[in-house]
Amino acid sequence: MNKEILYDIGLTNGEVKAYLALLKIGQSSIGGIVKESGVTKSKIYDILDKLVQKGLVSISFKNKVRYYNASPPNFLLDLLHKKQEKIKEQEKEISELLPILMNIQSSNIQRQRTEIFEGFRGLKNAFQIVENEFNSEEEFLVFGVDDTLNKQQLNFFLNFHKKRINAKIRTKVIFTKNLRGVKEHHQKINKYNEERYLDQTSAIPINIYKDIIIIPILKKGEKEITIFIRSKTLAEGFKQYFYTLWKISKK
Repeated sequence: MNKEILYDIGLTNGEVKAYLALLKIGQSSIGGIVKESGVTKSKIYDILDKLVQKGLVSISFKNKVRYYNASPPNFLLDLLHKKQEKIKEQEKEISELLPILMNIQSSNIQRQRTEIFEGFRGLKNAFQIVENEFNSEEEFLVFGVDDTLNKQQLNFFLNFHKKRINAKIRTKVIFTKNLRGVKEHHQKINKYNEERYLDQTSAIPINIYKDIIIIPILKKGEKEITIFIRSKTLAEGFKQYFYTLWKISKK
């Protein structure tokens, strides 16, 4: 018999042994339960008390001796239903708590932090933080975009910028000159997308949004490394540097 489901609905190993023993032998005193279940006498009292609380065992007395009896097996369904109701209550409580927790995170998120994400999943996680903070009043700035992206990385960035455009985030991007005319690297030029080119052929891309700087280090054949920095002071410095380059870049 597969006992895993009994554990899944909240019974311990000792509770399962005691309950199955009582189902088999019927009404019994402590001695018979210990013998049939293999549970030690020092533990059986606590186990039976818990089974009584769960409605799976009842107690009766004969000649001042306590006897235990297993409730019908369909009571297990009642236990499962109670667990499901508890989960629904907890789900409701968590839903009510979420706004408070998000406010706590929001206040904490303003502090300076630096993290390094590894691999493609890490790259996606870093940009997911930015995506969660999309605000059409803020401008997204990128410079140092060259041709080092592999197909997976390129598709990711194209999809990211589609989401950005859908969120009506205005963006300025400075590409290296060797990407001029390479259609697969570019979004459609519109009021949410401006592009210019700098007279160089290689660079490290730097993304700036609000007080966030993301620097993905992408080298063909190697695992992605993404540096995530949240610093208002540093972000302002990078923005000034970006606009200096923007002025000397070519359309």
